[in-house]
Amino acid sequence: MAAPSVSLLIPNRNNEPALELVLGRLAANTTYPDVEVVVVDDGSTDDSVAILRRWRDSGRLPNLKLIEREHRGVIETLNEGLGAAEGDIVVQLDADASVETPDWLQKMLALFTFDERVGVVTARVVIDDGQVHTYGVNIVGPEGCYDRGTRLLEPVGQRTLHSRVERPLDADSPLGRQIAEVDVGMGCCMMYHRELALEVGGYDDGFAPVWFDDLDLSLSMRKHGKKAFFLPDVLVSHRLSLRNVREVTTRRTRAVAAAKKRVGSVMPDRMRVAVGRAIGMEGPPPAHLERLRHHYAYWREKWGFDFLNPDMDEVRRLHGDTEVCWSLNPEMRKAGEEIVSAFEASRAAP
Repeated sequence: MAAPSVSLLIPNRNNEPALELVLGRLAANTTYPDVEVVVVDDGSTDDSVAILRRWRDSGRLPNLKLIEREHRGVIETLNEGLGAAEGDIVVQLDADASVETPDWLQKMLALFTFDERVGVVTARVVIDDGQVHTYGVNIVGPEGCYDRGTRLLEPVGQRTLHSRVERPLDADSPLGRQIAEVDVGMGCCMMYHRELALEVGGYDDGFAPVWFDDLDLSLSMRKHGKKAFFLPDVLVSHRLSLRNVREVTTRRTRAVAAAKKRVGSVMPDRMRVAVGRAIGMEGPPPAHLERLRHHYAYWREKWGFDFLNPDMDEVRRLHGDTEVCWSLNPEMRKAGEEIVSAFEASRAAP
């Protein structure tokens, strides 16, 4: 069987502080021969475009396509990039997340192509302060949606925000060292079949302008019979400390964000949440909160169950005969375990 061609899909908006680092790591660690890089700039207002043009013209990243467009949000940006991609397989990446593992594409492809039932492979994503971002994402369970590897800070069944979690250090998290089947992947580093992504409709603009589109796309592939796996071998560092302002904000919003970052850098998550609530800093800005509420409602409209507090009987009734409910089905769960076991045995063989 011929080795598949791969497209790396990178949406960008105002990631100037991180771009040189992210692209430099990508160039150093990407050794797979049949690869293209599709970068779509979503109307950046910083020096991102100049950096991207310089990288395109330098030839340091092979087959770099740069698409420049007016700002319309990451969903349209991703769909434009997906339409321009030519690879058999696509890897969605973030422009503020650096791939830290040499030969990372070969490692992901080894699992992705090992069994035809594999439809998504996602990496170990760690925040640049060492905290777990995600080891895949949990969605289909009584706890609702949260980053796998984190711990909920709200009672199950009474959750209000998906982001209210405690993030341990990656170095202290054995869960992040084992290959595992997961509900869905995360767009910081998520591999999937291009044709299947197009077949399910690409990134759903109901989640415009940003957030949850990657989870939705991944779950849509599960609905079409594919499985998703977390691969710890590939490390991605999410450079949140270098994240620039993405949107026009008020002076007060910027001040609150800066204060939250200072508080978060010196306090454990549980204490930060408690202190933030007490002084009115905890939680997203009003505009973000409004968008989250819209997305939570849209998720329920599309999938038929609540994003944060799902009724599991409802989930089973709607999706019980599909891979969406793999973790609730002993046969589907066993099939995933057998894929992992066989893959690990193949790697151990001389």
